[in-house]
Amino acid sequence: MGDEQFDPNLRALHAAADDFPFDDIVRLLGDRHTRYVLVSLHDDPTPTLEELADVVAATDASETGTIAAPSDRDRIRLWLYHAILPRLADLGFIAFDSDAKAVTDTDIPAAVSDALGVTDPER
Repeated sequence: MGDEQFDPNLRALHAAADDFPFDDIVRLLGDRHTRYVLVSLHDDPTPTLEELADVVAATDASETGTIAAPSDRDRIRLWLYHAILPRLADLGFIAFDSDAKAVTDTDIPAAVSDALGVTDPER
């Protein structure tokens, strides 16, 4: 799922762009850390910031063939808190409680999940 390997479902991407500004969707899915967050939220819709940082750091290390250092996790946690989670909240994909440092609700559009290839088979 790294940047160079991401191959979105183009039909689903087009459907997502019908509901949101195209540039927002491209920016959103163009960042590998944001994609990791969206996939993680599909499996666990109400994680804490710390849990998300762990998942994103581990996924990033796995995808890049490296070992995540504590400094990598700290950098990702800051990026999540100040950039990724606010952007997802602005789009209405999540509710993020910055005081509790937790995602409290997730409403990721099906077209975005489809583009990422994480759609539930029973839908």
